Amino acid sequence: MRPVLYCFIAFSAAFASLQAQKLNTVDYINEYKFAAMQEMKVYSVPASVTLAQGILESASGNSKLAKDCNNHFGIKCRKNWTGNFCLADDDAPDECFRGYSSAMESYRDHSLFLKGNSRYDFLFAMPATDYKAWSNGLRQAGYATNPAYGSILIGVIERYRLSMYDSMVILGDDYDTPDTAAGNLIRVKGLPAVYARRGQTAADIAKEQDMGVWQIYKYNDLKNGEELRPGEIIYLKPKRRKSSDQIHVVQDGETLRDISQQHAIKLKQLQKYNHVKPGQDLRPGERLYLMQKREDLDKAEQEKKKNNTDTGHVFPEARDKKIPEAKVGEGKGNPAAEHDVPKPNLSYHIVMKGETVFSISRLYKISADSLMVWNHIVNSQIQLGQELRIANTALVSKSLENKLHKVSAGETLYQISRKYQVSVDALRLKNQLGSNEIKVGQQLLIP
Repeated sequence: MRPVLYCFIAFSAAFASLQAQKLNTVDYINEYKFAAMQEMKVYSVPASVTLAQGILESASGNSKLAKDCNNHFGIKCRKNWTGNFCLADDDAPDECFRGYSSAMESYRDHSLFLKGNSRYDFLFAMPATDYKAWSNGLRQAGYATNPAYGSILIGVIERYRLSMYDSMVILGDDYDTPDTAAGNLIRVKGLPAVYARRGQTAADIAKEQDMGVWQIYKYNDLKNGEELRPGEIIYLKPKRRKSSDQIHVVQDGETLRDISQQHAIKLKQLQKYNHVKPGQDLRPGERLYLMQKREDLDKAEQEKKKNNTDTGHVFPEARDKKIPEAKVGEGKGNPAAEHDVPKPNLSYHIVMKGETVFSISRLYKISADSLMVWNHIVNSQIQLGQELRIANTALVSKSLENKLHKVSAGETLYQISRKYQVSVDALRLKNQLGSNEIKVGQQLLIP
């Protein structure tokens, strides 16, 4: 389930509504700019984009969600949310939205939400000062269903000159806010935690939480006497042996401990899964395993191939393996034997800068439609760093090829659902549709 605008309005009326808020938009910016800048420092999400999203999603702090649940970004509960919540009508009646003890906690969860979802990984490869790329990228990744979402964010940023706060962070201006979510108990990956305040020590947190100082150090993989960074997560219970996420893509400047804190996984387990030694540098773009060792995943993949029971689950470590090639249609007098294509039933390709569905399909000598079907790609949209499954076309059944439907003139979503005997809701969910509106020529994935 992806976050959507709680009360989204048409682009033509967006700025007019901002002028009629009970809480003035300028006042909202002044109140939360420090929080946005702090999030940019800790998690590299541009302050300008965070503020613009807060303005739109919370109606400058005046929406019912913002007032009742401190939810400033319209983030829904999803299955792994165990904290407070509010019910509100959105795509359906009484949908579950996350609830927070403070607005600052909402700002931090917004950063964690983006950082912890692989579909947003490509954003963090962009310059933190490129608010236009980030705004359009959020729309592309499906943060909101409105096709003009990126343009609206850019409009708000430029109208209120929010990019100045990005510059302040880059230039190192003092922007730590005295009012943070620190001290308020939060839950990260189901574990109780707090945010460290500026100048706060492990002893301070231990005293506030009635714990031993040794527990703060041990639970958070800290050395005795090590200073805490403002805004970092401090767990109050032991982290787990494995994360609920399978893989983490290393961002520039991240350390192994940063990643262990983000995913609530013990540092030693993270090192063990990835054969990384303490203090070893990580490469941006490197993939770290959070649930089991690389070789265990290899073994599981080989077992699937052996039993020929592949479920289509992507094993990202396969990207490191050399893709063997073989002749298709080998035999005397068969012209197809002259062309090399990938041999294995299942291999992977990492999307590089400038690549398209068409260019990748040509590279592997497969059809673009097949590539889209195997990877659930809609309207040829792919992202930098995305892993694509590359299968041997000779082994793909006709039924799989038919899983992509091109909308014809006059067709409705209901008619298509009847044709394939699936529900309208299932179609909308599969294709991330915010309404029943579809366009002629649009390609829909059939569940």
